[in-house]
Amino acid sequence: MMNGSAMSPSPSAGTPLDLSGICQTIGGYRSVFGGAVEDAPDVTTDEYAANQEKVNTRKTVDYLLPRVKSAGARSVLDVGCGVGAMVRTFLDLGYDAYGVDLPGLHRHWTRLSLPQERMFIVDPEGLRLPFADGSLDFVYTLGVIEHVGTSNGHSDRLPDYHARRKQWLREVFRVVRPGGVMLVAGPNRGFPVDVAHDLDSRASGVERWLSTKLRVSVHKTWGENFLWSYADLNRYLEGLSYRLDPQPIAGFLACSRVPRPVRPMVQAYVDHLPKWLHGTGFNPWVMALVHKPAPAADAVA
Repeated sequence: MMNGSAMSPSPSAGTPLDLSGICQTIGGYRSVFGGAVEDAPDVTTDEYAANQEKVNTRKTVDYLLPRVKSAGARSVLDVGCGVGAMVRTFLDLGYDAYGVDLPGLHRHWTRLSLPQERMFIVDPEGLRLPFADGSLDFVYTLGVIEHVGTSNGHSDRLPDYHARRKQWLREVFRVVRPGGVMLVAGPNRGFPVDVAHDLDSRASGVERWLSTKLRVSVHKTWGENFLWSYADLNRYLEGLSYRLDPQPIAGFLACSRVPRPVRPMVQAYVDHLPKWLHGTGFNPWVMALVHKPAPAADAVA
């Protein structure tokens, strides 16, 4: 256990940290994960990391930044930050930015010169964030929750995967301040095509045949799947006070993994999807802006 107070402010902006769960440092970064790095190896290749740095820097400026500004946010947290390019971009823009992810990714954080006081390693078996309740203005997690509750970190669902995802999402929402915002995103189970992942480990023979022929993952939109939907999000947050605002994915999804012959058509579909379809199975991604209500006195003010 590290020395120091369980509650301490960040060096620059006073975002309250809860360090009571920190049990070691890995590569200089504080960790809630108590095991060895080799128990949860990082499979991120240098080529993938370089691509993520380029793509995620653009997504931060073009897609996230306008929403952060609209929310009046100064403190931001990236849950599942990967190589840390989005955190790096927000820091360079002057935001009070933080990131968390699994063991092994710290080598990329070091390469990007991400400050050790702003990046944390979390446990893959149960999310515990090192922040106080209601401490952050804007918390986002992009393409992460569909891998929570899987045996392989990808698409093999554990029997209790819904319970694990409920705990995970509610923990993310816990650290959002009243009046703040959580942005949760990932491929939509209600949309029959997923260009970002392989099929669910229990996919049918028909799904596998179609996916092989079309060179993208084609899945049924009913029943169980490692992907998730707006209905799942509402199920996981049931009983909490929140307001859901489905977002467009134009400016976020570049369709670079879509087969080239149909890429322009798919990009046009994404870019011009009507607002009233954003929260439905017609949207290839769930892009959910979740508002935590401010106290009544603050709202009136």
